[in-house]
Amino acid sequence: MDNLTNWKEALKERTLYGCFVTFGLADIAEMTAMMGFDFLVLDNEHGVIEQSTLADMVRASQLRGVPAIVRCTMKEYDHIQKALDFGANGVLLPLVNTAEDARRVVDMANYYPDGHRGAAYLPRASHYGMVEDKRAYLKQANACKLVACQVETREAVEHLDEILAVDGIDVYFIGPGDLAASYDEPTGSPRMLELTERVIRQIVAAGRTAGYYVGTPEAAKQAEGWGARFLLTAVNQYMVAGGRSFLSRVRGGQEIAARSAY
Repeated sequence: MDNLTNWKEALKERTLYGCFVTFGLADIAEMTAMMGFDFLVLDNEHGVIEQSTLADMVRASQLRGVPAIVRCTMKEYDHIQKALDFGANGVLLPLVNTAEDARRVVDMANYYPDGHRGAAYLPRASHYGMVEDKRAYLKQANACKLVACQVETREAVEHLDEILAVDGIDVYFIGPGDLAASYDEPTGSPRMLELTERVIRQIVAAGRTAGYYVGTPEAAKQAEGWGARFLLTAVNQYMVAGGRSFLSRVRGGQEIAARSAY
């Protein structure tokens, strides 16, 4: 598995289940990849991850046969360029609120003629200069990488039809936390669930792929029923749940409840 593997074609046939990794450690990325997820998203928006560590996390996931997407800190050229140059299988960009935002993202993530990403043949993405046909590499790199934009604000919802009309976005990922905050609603409230269903169905009706964050298998099945095909969970909650379950059984529930209150 490398950045020139066209893994995203599977989205046309089935739902893919991925996992956020927020800890800056290649071992955690490798361990999570070994769990059986279809892809990982290495969270460089909210996680604290140095660039060299992020590159090692991409490598660790790919060596286990699992695509690694980088959620960039910002939807800016240097963040997208770095992630793709060290061989990530795609990028997830926050706060894509307008069609102009979407067009800029596509432009920055693609080599000419599809965009203006800077061509370089020495980074890991181009096999450290060992790709034999450079023109073929540029075309293949454009085709294989995944570009996902986050629909996570009221502004993005209001401009969704225009955003969906932009070619070159592979996944429209709904971020439930930020979206709820922009509507001054609790995450998971009835109003937000209704809005999420409407947005997912709108994305699907436009012939696009919808993504969503899910915390439980039940939420995953619900989102899949609405049409989402790019579903993400996070390793953190399962680590916490497993640890608390163990401690509750060996120490008793009162101490766990007291610690959880802080």
